Amino acid sequence: MKKNNISIVVFLFITFIMFMFIVYNTNFESKPVISGFEDKELIIKKPNSIIKYNSKDNDFMLDSDKTIYLSTDILSEDLGVKVHFDPRHNIAVITTLDRVIRFYGNTDKVKVNNKEADYIKSMIMNGEKPLIPINQIKEDLKIENKFFPETNTIVVKSLYDDEIIGKIDRDNVILKKDIKIWSKVIRGINKGEEVQIIGEADDWIKILTHDGKVGFVKKKLITNIEEIVGIKPEKNNPIWKPEKNKIILTWESVYSRNPDTSKIKDMDGLNVISPTWIHLIGADGKLNHNIGKDYINWAKKRGYKIWALFSNSFDPKLTDKFLNNSLARERVINDLLNLIKDNNLDGINIDFENVYLKNKELLVQFIREMTPVFHENNLVVSIDVTVIGGSDTWSRFLDRKALGEVVDYMAVMTYDEHWASSPVSGSVASIGWVEKSIERIIKEVPSEKLLLGVPLYTRIWTETPSRERANKMYVESRAVPMKNAMKILDKENIVKIWDEGAGQYYIAYIENNKLNKIWFENAESIKLKTDLVKKYNLAGVAAWRRGYETEEIWNIIDKNIN
Repeated sequence: MKKNNISIVVFLFITFIMFMFIVYNTNFESKPVISGFEDKELIIKKPNSIIKYNSKDNDFMLDSDKTIYLSTDILSEDLGVKVHFDPRHNIAVITTLDRVIRFYGNTDKVKVNNKEADYIKSMIMNGEKPLIPINQIKEDLKIENKFFPETNTIVVKSLYDDEIIGKIDRDNVILKKDIKIWSKVIRGINKGEEVQIIGEADDWIKILTHDGKVGFVKKKLITNIEEIVGIKPEKNNPIWKPEKNKIILTWESVYSRNPDTSKIKDMDGLNVISPTWIHLIGADGKLNHNIGKDYINWAKKRGYKIWALFSNSFDPKLTDKFLNNSLARERVINDLLNLIKDNNLDGINIDFENVYLKNKELLVQFIREMTPVFHENNLVVSIDVTVIGGSDTWSRFLDRKALGEVVDYMAVMTYDEHWASSPVSGSVASIGWVEKSIERIIKEVPSEKLLLGVPLYTRIWTETPSRERANKMYVESRAVPMKNAMKILDKENIVKIWDEGAGQYYIAYIENNKLNKIWFENAESIKLKTDLVKKYNLAGVAAWRRGYETEEIWNIIDKNIN
């Protein structure tokens, strides 16, 4: 009897093993058990993976109208949406190349490009988390979303992402939770159903079904595998270019009043002028300007485009407070737009200098908020940047790559190689330094957006021996216009030497018992610099500043680049 019992146990065990082997490797004709959901689930589809959230995460919501709300973290980190949240004012701002969508917390107000948009639902604050309704703006955000009520599952993906899809090749294929033998059966999948492949494990493939179910099926049961390439990111091409020639821009330095235009001589080839008219003077976005009507009329008669320069007054504390205030940024954009339109100008030239490194992303955000609004009004947006390298507040605060993706043009200030307080004497813009600077920035910004900055000035360096330290010279400098510096060559006993490395003439002379040095900007040096415009296919030239030049310079620039 005991022996019979052992035989029965062995038989039952072998039968059970065989049964499980069949379960593991065979497709059932019967309907599988379907797992249920107690809470809603959000699935973010990625090219080779998924990201799951449940209702307890407080990162998404679904209202009674089936509108999907996603947190700003999910939008930015998982879906690549450019979104900024200002917790001080409870304002969320989404930017694309042609849209600025503003959500004002605790209100029903939503704006698109500064116009109220009542067709978009308002933002919801879930505790401290802002949740953005995506149904009405998904085309702007380039995302796709679906809700499956039978499983309480929301599936969202970025249209920029690639995906690998395949089809089930027979009916009643088992979708398992994982590849273990005891794994839970999620549901059956029928022949021809399209699935997204999100991973592999041995001879199993991890898939995402059309209704948001995630699980494993045998690799041999999927056919017609192909890669679907996502859409390509849009590029922001300049909204204006000269009809034939390159851009030749010069800045007009305006202080207390505008210049007497009757005294301004012809400037061959010039097609853009940028007067330093508008300045930020308040952290709340207050502006000061000295726009001149007579100057505008003069420029228009000559066919010049006018890009009014807007500066941050080179005040880092003021700039920090301003950039951190979303309401102030919005105010400035509106006020600038009104100034530009009311005076029939053609664009803006942004000159923010002496900015804290911590404001790097906020400066990009400000430009992203401004550009779509200006482009909607057919206005050019340009920005001035220093060369790569140097201090935090002079250079490192500039995210040139991110800025270059947004603006129409970027003027590279390829001068002040040796700046006013430089401890050693040297050229303002030696040709080798200028070319290396352009080569570096081209790696981050398209060449067709870059304007080569050229100085129409030089520096007179004065060196005095130290009476306290051996082999030490005290160095001072003063900037002088190109036309004034050239007069020094007329003095007696002045011998100019061509400095091959600098691409400039150099002189040294004694005056008042002090050694003076000058590296000249003149026709030869400007020609060498502007040769780089064609060599690197740059958009043109930006010269600082009008009134410093010698008469022949504009003709030389025009003939050299056009």
